[in-house]
Amino acid sequence: MKNSKFDICFIGNAIVDILSRTSFETLNKLKISKGSMQLVNKELSDKILKYVENPLIVSGGSAANTAVGFQSFGGRCNFIGQIGNDEFGELFSKDLNNSGVFFQSQAFELAEKTSKSIVLVTPDAERSMNTFLGASNKFNLNSVKKEFIINSSMIYIEGYLFDQPEAKEAIYHCCNIAKFNNNKIALSLSDLFCVDRHRDDFLNLIDKYVDIIFANENEIKSLYQSDIEVSINNIKNKVYIGAITLGSKGSIVFENKVEYHIDPIFVKEVIDTTGAGDLFASGFLFGFINNQSMEKCGYLGNKAASETIKYIGARPKISLKSFL
Repeated sequence: MKNSKFDICFIGNAIVDILSRTSFETLNKLKISKGSMQLVNKELSDKILKYVENPLIVSGGSAANTAVGFQSFGGRCNFIGQIGNDEFGELFSKDLNNSGVFFQSQAFELAEKTSKSIVLVTPDAERSMNTFLGASNKFNLNSVKKEFIINSSMIYIEGYLFDQPEAKEAIYHCCNIAKFNNNKIALSLSDLFCVDRHRDDFLNLIDKYVDIIFANENEIKSLYQSDIEVSINNIKNKVYIGAITLGSKGSIVFENKVEYHIDPIFVKEVIDTTGAGDLFASGFLFGFINNQSMEKCGYLGNKAASETIKYIGARPKISLKSFL
């Protein structure tokens, strides 16, 4: 990796997570698909919040979660995202910087409120996310801090950004800056339904820019609309390095078409799967940045993911350096 001020520039939605345990009955009453991420308007967001009890409120967002995990391993990173000018925006900025991830919002007037994701966790530890995009909906060229990208060895993009109308141009802008400066480009597919919504955009981005891919089993199968074996072979022909998480079956990682299966790590009681994929990416990327083998990268990913599913929330509660 080149000598940079930061290892990775993470780019994604700046979201405040509101996490709460709920019942299967409540999900059915609200007509929410278990395990999905749906975009909601303010009215539906307010309706869901009426069913929320004893919430945990923390800064979140997929790429931001990965950034915090990466920093917890000892990595140096920054974050690009769009917050609103409100108390939740202040909470997000303070929380992320206190976690050791450098974040500084672009100073331009924005009327929208900071984005929120109401994460409902059912007794089977599955999370169902209901996201009101708010200010994140305005992620655009003005949101990008070019120096953050230039001063990093890699950029990491969360797929959820494609849900924003103005974000696509900004994503390509970030990729072009990265390519010009010989930075690696990593992409997370983020969510099965996100892939369904933006399959062509993802395939185009992968074909032109992406060096490292992150996906779970369902996401990669949806991307290529095929079974897992065919889908992994397809992505290996497009991307040099990748990681496909398989839940309780572990993960598959690859480099230059050479594939490795990484055994799962047993967890006695799974409490909440929110952020498991995000934290897997943090461990994998820390290993990669530090020139570890693919097997070690996959192991660190599995360790980080297995830690976060032991409790409510998507952020590590211990220093992940202890896994090194």
